[in-house]
Amino acid sequence: MNYRLFFQRKLNFGKRLIRLHHSNAILFLVLSVTGFILFSSSFRSIFPSVRVWIRDLHIWIGVILCLPLMFYLPKMKKHLKTLQKKENNRRNLYLIFTILILLIASGFLLTFHRQFPPYISSWSLFVHDIATWIGAPYAIFHSITRSKWFNRLGEGKQSEKSLQEPIIIDDRNPIYKRRTFLKVLSGSLIAITFFPTYTKWIRSYLPTNGETEAFTDDNQLKPLPDPDPNSSPPIGGGKKGDFRYYTVTEVPKLTNENWNLTIDGLVEQKKHYNWSEFVQLQRDVQVSDFHCVTGWSVYDITWEGIPLKKLLENSGIKKEAKYVKFYSADGVYTDTLSLKQAMDKDIMVAMLLDGKLINQQNGGPVRLIVPKMYAYKSVKWLNRIELIKDKHIGYWEERGYSENAWVEKT
Repeated sequence: MNYRLFFQRKLNFGKRLIRLHHSNAILFLVLSVTGFILFSSSFRSIFPSVRVWIRDLHIWIGVILCLPLMFYLPKMKKHLKTLQKKENNRRNLYLIFTILILLIASGFLLTFHRQFPPYISSWSLFVHDIATWIGAPYAIFHSITRSKWFNRLGEGKQSEKSLQEPIIIDDRNPIYKRRTFLKVLSGSLIAITFFPTYTKWIRSYLPTNGETEAFTDDNQLKPLPDPDPNSSPPIGGGKKGDFRYYTVTEVPKLTNENWNLTIDGLVEQKKHYNWSEFVQLQRDVQVSDFHCVTGWSVYDITWEGIPLKKLLENSGIKKEAKYVKFYSADGVYTDTLSLKQAMDKDIMVAMLLDGKLINQQNGGPVRLIVPKMYAYKSVKWLNRIELIKDKHIGYWEERGYSENAWVEKT
């Protein structure tokens, strides 16, 4: 890359195109790096306080990426004329242009997801993912194979004698140059590198019939709850889509000895349930959707559990109570709802998902479900509910998430 081009004036047409190409490449690199950081569950756990900053940087780089495209569009017609006899170059241009347009358009919809119904965000996230998993590996391959050092490596050294000797070309002696071999090798290495992450991503869009939510021995709790007839088979018909698992700590391992649910604070009667007692409580069944603020959704989930309103009323709510604070068994995550919000009839302290105990990764054995709000309000590994007088700022809200977690109605 010739960095001096960025500071030169009165460039000819070809050099202006090269400068735009380099600008686009740098911005796309930063966009890809920040995008993969946001995708990484490990980063979310290790550096949660800077995740919102990275997200904002990612968004602004996406906005700035529009500038090279805007400068290029008036020159596109002339550029295509210079590529009339270079079919591969034209195809490369169309592919890159399509990827960038898809990334920018879907990124715009994801940035302003609160103004659109969840299904718009879901489709936008799918398009954004597709453009990323095609665009990032291709951009890396394109950058490597077009670099000067790759060209020098691909040319190699040929003796004068070999250049003068005629080459016989037939099926037994096909032309297979060093450059071709290096291209195939580079493409294969890039594909192998991206394959594990790509399969992890594509698996989230494949039908699972609820298998991934089946109870495993991650959480050693007995007895297992008997599902209501409306849960098994699920009256919702089985969830549509799959969860993406995020956590800001290590996943806690819960057993009969260390799990309990406490309801305290500004209540008339403090409640304390161990697992055996909690399993015996009367449960309700409801079908609702689950929306993540990052854009993905799971639809038609059959949840079984105890309505939060019922648990609070059974404890007796003191008149000075204004908010309800929720604690996770990970010892770190908390969030809150106003008392008025908490009395919504579809907010549930859930233990079953489509007739099976909620698994460990998904916040089981017991988690809060707030269907009308984004998932950061649905506290995983719920073990304490406290009624309080003053407002509490939740874990992600304290780190930059909006306190307005309402999902746009469809």
